Amino acid sequence: MTSERATIRLEPAVVTGVLHDGNITRHPESHFLDLVVSGQSLRAVTAMPGPELVTELNRPWLPGVPDAVEKFLGRRPGDFLPPGRIPLLVCAVEGDLGCGQLTTALDVGAAEVTWSGFLWEDGIFEPRPVEHLDRPVTFGRAQYEAAFADAYERVAAFPYDELAHHGRRFLWPWQWGWKLPRG
Repeated sequence: MTSERATIRLEPAVVTGVLHDGNITRHPESHFLDLVVSGQSLRAVTAMPGPELVTELNRPWLPGVPDAVEKFLGRRPGDFLPPGRIPLLVCAVEGDLGCGQLTTALDVGAAEVTWSGFLWEDGIFEPRPVEHLDRPVTFGRAQYEAAFADAYERVAAFPYDELAHHGRRFLWPWQWGWKLPRG
C-alpha cells in the first residue's frame, strides 16, 4: 500500500470459530465485509498473530453496524481509543479492544480521506506500529463514502445462525416444567 490515492472496496468474507457449549462443539461462521485496499485485503497485508481478525461490519454484530459505518466515515469516535483513531480490524470473538485491534488515525478532508499511523492496540500494552503499514493511505472522499453507503444492507443479507453463535440457553429446572413436590 502506497501513499498514492488508493481505492477501497468492501468484499464479503467469512471466518469460522469454535464454541464449546457443554459437550457440544459448534463452529459458528461470522460473515462480514472485509476491507480491500487497492486490490489487497487489509487482513492479508497485516497478518497479525493471535485471533482471527474481522471488521465491525460483521453479521453477528448487526445492531452495531450503523455505528461502525459512522466510525469509518469519521462521524463517530472509536470506542476506548484516543480521539481521531478508529478500529479497522477487530477480534472475531468479541470485537473488543481487550483481544486486540488494528487501528488508524482517520482524517476526513473535503476531497480526501486518509488513514495513517497504523497501530496494533489492545488496551494493555503500549500500542505497537504495524510492520507492513508504515505509510499513510489516501482515498478519494467520494469513492470512500460510496464504498460504505450500502454496508448495513449488505451485512444484513448475510446468513446468520444465532444458536451457532450463542449456544444453548441455560434453563432452570422450573423452566423445564419441573415443580417441587407438595407435601
